[in-house]
Amino acid sequence: MKLILKEYLASLKERGDLDKVLLPNLLSAMGLQVLKTPMIGTRQDGVDISAVGQLPDDDQKYLYLLCVKAGDVGRNDWDAGPQSVRPELQEILDVYIGSKIAKEHHDLPIKICLCMGGELKETVEGNWAGFTQKNATSEVCFELWNGDRLAGFMERSLLARELLDEAARRHFQKALAMVNEPEACYEYTRSFVAIVLPQEEMKDKERLLRLRQAYIGLHVICAWAIEARSLDVVYRISELGLLFCWDAMREQPIEPKPTKHQVTLTEILDQYVRLYLMMSELYFEKVLYPHAETLHALTVSVKSREAVDANLAMFDLIGRAATRAIWTDLFGKALSEANPEFARYLSDQTAKMLDILVALINNNPTLGSPFKDDHMIEAALVMYLAQQTSSGRRFMPWFHAMAENTSFALLTNASYPTCFRDYNDLLAHPASSEQEYRNEACVGSVLYPYLFVWLQYGDEQDLIEEFSRRLSEKIPDCSHQAWFPDEETDQKVWRGDTYHGICITDLSPSRGHAEIADTLNLAIKECGAILEMTVMKRGLVPLFLTACRHYRLPIPPTLWVPPQSHSDVAPVEPNS
Repeated sequence: MKLILKEYLASLKERGDLDKVLLPNLLSAMGLQVLKTPMIGTRQDGVDISAVGQLPDDDQKYLYLLCVKAGDVGRNDWDAGPQSVRPELQEILDVYIGSKIAKEHHDLPIKICLCMGGELKETVEGNWAGFTQKNATSEVCFELWNGDRLAGFMERSLLARELLDEAARRHFQKALAMVNEPEACYEYTRSFVAIVLPQEEMKDKERLLRLRQAYIGLHVICAWAIEARSLDVVYRISELGLLFCWDAMREQPIEPKPTKHQVTLTEILDQYVRLYLMMSELYFEKVLYPHAETLHALTVSVKSREAVDANLAMFDLIGRAATRAIWTDLFGKALSEANPEFARYLSDQTAKMLDILVALINNNPTLGSPFKDDHMIEAALVMYLAQQTSSGRRFMPWFHAMAENTSFALLTNASYPTCFRDYNDLLAHPASSEQEYRNEACVGSVLYPYLFVWLQYGDEQDLIEEFSRRLSEKIPDCSHQAWFPDEETDQKVWRGDTYHGICITDLSPSRGHAEIADTLNLAIKECGAILEMTVMKRGLVPLFLTACRHYRLPIPPTLWVPPQSHSDVAPVEPNS
């Protein structure tokens, strides 16, 4: 285990990984009170992290001042500029200790720690020894925290046998061993997180420890998966960790003046969200951005002769892209006053992803012909993003294409959307042209009523009538449905239990838009459990949408009913 942790530490970058991800969580787990973490754009005066307390190996309470460096520290890192080790250590002595220490900590002895993910190279061992001997006093001492020592801290304080169940350690190690096998790695990671974050009451201190353990474990697995270039694993487990983190903390009450524990929980959730955003960006930089503008490039990259493989992969990709843009849109708006510069960056990311989504649809025609009925989820995510960004009209031609293609596929007995989920069934679909088979393959649908409702906002009456006629002719017994959460959903959805919720039927397009709209409006009014979910009350709608996509639950009409006005969804050319 220690060797695994040492390799992980050596791979971490200084900014964002070692100083933001690992060390604050590790110090807190060891019982220290973290006073300061790095801030972008502010002067550090040599100190990246400060903390106060007593470590198990120390004889008294100290003020710890940490100077953090990534990887190994060699001659070029020692004294080659203002960001090198020696100038920063000198700045701690000259500036920070003299002017930045709070009054309540003035009487504490100080321990200046040089932290690094790797090792102090032999070429600068003499420089370190000379500097520390010259500047050490009765009140100030120095320590070297290299990768080996940090790995020891992690073993004792986060992943120790006494703190971490043996089964969790076993699943964690198996996940690391299987990073080249995405499905196996995901399942082992899921088992690891489920054990570390069980569904049971926990004391505040234990909950924080377990959330930190799960976070560090996820980060270690992500680091190894990145090294192995297994980016699908990176995306999926970062998303999984976010859902489990929320489940572990969602029942904490909201106070007008948050307690210290609640503030810490919010900070940990922020770390899980950042992990998801970072890992998803890595995934898209490799998989999506370079190829979205090239015709058929992403479809061909699936490297399969089976059309179903390309279709499944493209819808999975567009769902992931839309979900991330929904997150960046939320934070871009929420931070517009608190952090305008970062908010602008997030807004630019959202606008970039909208353009990418349009290019993805235009350059990969398979997206106009969903093979699975639950691809309604991806369509709803894209349109939810479009509604939030007032760009719905850009995607109406896509909806027209899906309505035309899916209904025409019914007429020709081609690959029309089916409720089958088993891969072998999808591969053989359609296995027969008989009506009996078609009734089984389309026994229920959430896609068709969704498309029908949105088609009303395209002012294409001929298309709407033809779409409805084809459905009535070819799948007259199909149960057109919509799904709503119920009172149990908030307890079950975050861990993947899908046996909950309320199904609203009788949404057949043959009834006409007015009757369907009345049925949906009444259902939205009566099925109000979604509004009572803690995630909704706290304004984290993207988190619920993430859970729906991750576990393949339909998006509820509460979140996708079209606007009353047609202005934002008037049809224009797809390439707008």
